[in-house]
Amino acid sequence: MNTPPSAVRPPNAAPDAPPPAPPQPWLLVPALFTALTLAAGGLSYATSYLPRYPLWCSFPYLIPLGLAALTWRRPRTPAQRTNRIVAGSIGVGLALVCAKVIDVVFICVALAFWLIHGD
Repeated sequence: MNTPPSAVRPPNAAPDAPPPAPPQPWLLVPALFTALTLAAGGLSYATSYLPRYPLWCSFPYLIPLGLAALTWRRPRTPAQRTNRIVAGSIGVGLALVCAKVIDVVFICVALAFWLIHGD
């Protein structure tokens, strides 16, 4: 028995009730988080020392961009929608602090090498 997904009703629904409406598409929230992540990453990159570093040092920006890309998946439940909004906001926050974290790591590594090797 093959029934189309639109004809499937919840088990506790009345027999004459219409099938539940599909979730509405949401484009504003993913577009907003993508734009905010790109703007935060650009601002963070411009205010750090990363433009002087090799290009591979900017690879950690892929993590916030991946979190922003996660918001583009279509949510099936309200809980998934909330989870994707949280993931997008974490991505924006990571994009803001990513360059500073990389700077601190490089400074700590350079300081450790300096202390190990001395003058």
